[in-house]
Amino acid sequence: MIKEIIMPKLGETMEEGYLVSWKKNEGEKVEKGEVLFEVMSDKTNFEVESLHSGYLRKKLYEPSDNAIPVTTVIGYISDTPDEPLDIEKKVEIKMDASKERPVEKASVSEVTRREETSVSGRIKASPVAKRLAEESGIDISLIKGSGPEGRIEKEDVLDYLYSKKTEGKPVPSGDYTVKEWTPLRRIIAKRLSESKREIPHYYFEGKFIVDRIAEIKEAKKKEGIELTYTDFLIFFAVKAIKEYPLINAALIDDEIRIYSSVDIGLAVSVEDGLVVVVLKNCDSKSIYEISKERKEIVEKARLNKLTEEEIKNARFVISNLGMYGVENFQPIINPPGLAIMGVGKVSKELVVLDDKMAILPVMNVSFSFDHRVIDGTYAGMFYKKFKEIMENPVLD
Repeated sequence: MIKEIIMPKLGETMEEGYLVSWKKNEGEKVEKGEVLFEVMSDKTNFEVESLHSGYLRKKLYEPSDNAIPVTTVIGYISDTPDEPLDIEKKVEIKMDASKERPVEKASVSEVTRREETSVSGRIKASPVAKRLAEESGIDISLIKGSGPEGRIEKEDVLDYLYSKKTEGKPVPSGDYTVKEWTPLRRIIAKRLSESKREIPHYYFEGKFIVDRIAEIKEAKKKEGIELTYTDFLIFFAVKAIKEYPLINAALIDDEIRIYSSVDIGLAVSVEDGLVVVVLKNCDSKSIYEISKERKEIVEKARLNKLTEEEIKNARFVISNLGMYGVENFQPIINPPGLAIMGVGKVSKELVVLDDKMAILPVMNVSFSFDHRVIDGTYAGMFYKKFKEIMENPVLD
């Protein structure tokens, strides 16, 4: 029996994914539950397990920087290694998004023929490399491949095109290099563009006086406990959100969903971009548990070892750029959440308290809210409560 392998939907907002790698070759035996391929979506990589036991008979897609819509058939598994592949179903080949042309449909046999081209021998090339070569009017057999077994990749075609353009020409002063779009950067660009285009953002800016938090941090440090300002922000944001639960809502399928658990998203810088990791059920955890979990999940993000659950259902998000000297910025909301907090640097400032001047540590903060759901008055009340809690910290 022939079974389909599909691009999985790994989250409520996932519409497409990038095939990063296959873990099996055609003809190899596959066990149910064994990792079969790796996919990038929502700015991180996932290992996808096989839903069936059998033999990997056909790969319809090879790893590339082309997005594949969810539920698209990307390969086939058969019960036996020699079972006929008399499949009549069609598979859609997603064309380069930058080109306005109809979606090409091809049968499995046609896909097989196009995956490898014979030009005085067998030439292996990725679909995107072949398409780029064809569009550029060059003979792909002239290009040396850098992939496995000499497979020609998109980068090989681009390098060849660049070498032909500059051949025999002096390199002009002020020349530039082109940084290729990676799948991660494409996902970031797509999601943030959609957010700014579809969500009516509005912004608050303010300052939290954090002298008491600074004192607690120092006292805990002497006890051998390292807490960061981010730990305090997560812990105290939860307290404010519990009083203003709409901040913990998400807009999904035209529904405003207010969740009972408070899951806080945290923007984490990784190679070539950032991801939003999620600390689950923060309303039931102490600041020490939150701190421990934050350190672990940030490390996993930077090692590219996050699971689907660890980036799923971020609602209120915290993005801290204070360590880079940034004073204020206006962060972009991370759908399906409705609010995000931008944290600037902590610096000593002259402030007036009870008609007396004092020099105290002050944290610059900013907020972005979705005006479709959260009105300014409600957001203002949340901000006021959050500020009160931060400036009068209690860890119990």
